[in-house]
Order: sequence, then C-alpha cells, then structure tokens
Amino acid sequence: MNCNKATVLMSAAIDGELTAIETDELAFHLENCPECRSEFQDAKNTKIIIRERIVRVKAPKTLVETIVRLTNVIS
Repeated sequence: MNCNKATVLMSAAIDGELTAIETDELAFHLENCPECRSEFQDAKNTKIIIRERIVRVKAPKTLVETIVRLTNVIS
C-alpha cells in the first residue's frame, strides 16, 4: 500500500468501515510509515475532539412529523 491509498482509508478506518483485509493492509502500512502513522493519530485525535464537543439538538416534534409525512407522500 502506498501513502496515497493509506490516506484515503484513514477516515473509514477511524469510523470502523474498512474490511478486514483493508484494516490489515492499513495497519501494516502504518507500522512501516511514520508519516502516515502520525497523520492517522492526528485524524483520530481530531475525531475524538469533535465527538466530545458536538452539541446535539433534538428536532422539534412538528419537524419530525412533517418529514415523516412528506417521506410517506414521496414514497
């Protein structure tokens, strides 16, 4: 695996979206490439910060009902 492919897979890896083969290939690359390993760690840290600081807002019941109603009309 080259660095370009590793970079493409990093976000999916952090989200747990890689196949077992892709996970193994990326892990092998990260073991042997300090630059990508550092970039991967930075990406993981960024994702942790975002998850900790995100503010979740509950949608008003009327909005949810409207979306459900419109979805049913479109289907």
